[in-house]
Amino acid sequence: MDTKENGIFVCSLRECSEQDWYSYPEDHRSPRGSWVESITISARASTQRDEKQPLEIRIRLIGEYRDGIIELTYKNVQSYLLEGMRDIAGHGDWLEDEVKVNRHDQLKHKVTVTNGTFVIEAEDIEFKWKPLPRYSEQP
Repeated sequence: MDTKENGIFVCSLRECSEQDWYSYPEDHRSPRGSWVESITISARASTQRDEKQPLEIRIRLIGEYRDGIIELTYKNVQSYLLEGMRDIAGHGDWLEDEVKVNRHDQLKHKVTVTNGTFVIEAEDIEFKWKPLPRYSEQP
């Protein structure tokens, strides 16, 4: 785990999902109750047509207390499944999640949100919490 001097907290999801604070919605860093703002899927372009392109998924959450942003970056994604229903509430709130390590030492992250679920399997997952500017300023 690493806390930067500007209040940004970074760790591997493998490590921080085992910490007590991760499951307690009272902790501002916990994803529980956060609102899913965006999900971005991208592949880096390659000059070789037949070369497998590394796939990355980024999920951005607005913390339950609206005082911070949580960013999850799934690196070298092996598989993913996104299921959801679009309604007036958008993507929905983060209800629960589970992190498992598979037999190939890949991380499998299963998440349930108000309007759906997603399962992402990746080589590594970075968890980052950063305060919103109005909360990180000194009086």
